[in-house]
Amino acid sequence: MTTAARYAIIRFLPYVQTEEFANAGVVLHAPATGAFVFRLTDKWRRIGAFFDTLDRRVFNAARKDLEAEMQRVKALAGATPAWGGRAFDELVQPRESLFRFSPARAVMTDDAEATLDELYERYVEHTFATAEYQEVLLDRALRSVFRREGLMERYRKASLGTDAVRFPVPFAEVGTDGTVRRVIKPLHLAQDDPVRVLDHGNQWIGRLRHLQRLHALPAVLLPVQQPEAHANNVDAFEEVQQGLIEAGARVVPVTDQRAILDFARAA
Repeated sequence: MTTAARYAIIRFLPYVQTEEFANAGVVLHAPATGAFVFRLTDKWRRIGAFFDTLDRRVFNAARKDLEAEMQRVKALAGATPAWGGRAFDELVQPRESLFRFSPARAVMTDDAEATLDELYERYVEHTFATAEYQEVLLDRALRSVFRREGLMERYRKASLGTDAVRFPVPFAEVGTDGTVRRVIKPLHLAQDDPVRVLDHGNQWIGRLRHLQRLHALPAVLLPVQQPEAHANNVDAFEEVQQGLIEAGARVVPVTDQRAILDFARAA
């Protein structure tokens, strides 16, 4: 049975002075079924990336207290379903604590646990943030740099390949004869899952090799978002990086602005 439910995003806000927060979980209540479910992250690496000066023990202690409170509310809501809505309202009301709640929102559900998982993946794990989405953000950042450096008249969007197989690139220098002379294409290769690193990297290795076979490969610079030094996806990244180089591209960290601008300005 599909029914209406309410949910709120759980936010971790350790520094009230700055009002910065990180989404840390979701709580959901379906009045018609009495379902009261929640999910809290325990990934310190994600929270620590937002608040790098915060002691991890502060987060762990606050999380433990909130989880105990929510388990208590869940038990009460289960014992007295009619009280669930009131319990949800009291839980998510404004509070002075490290964990706070977004305004309540509505959603239709026929499975409270499944809906909770979907909301958690969206708001906490950011499943919408695919490699392609991350690359849109990298493109925007690089476009801002090019605009500041007066390079936007020189570079524009274009496509590479043949009439049968073409793919877009965000920054291409095109000669007066219409030939693409050089290309700059940011790549996001820092996915948590090594398989995703390989899949996305191999897609571009295949495209570059296709252009090589056609003798249509321009000068290509790939500024890459790479994983942290000791992450579990480093081996996959290094394999992809070598494949990209062998396929004819120059690969630099996306943070190496000097190398990117030197390539972009080259005659």
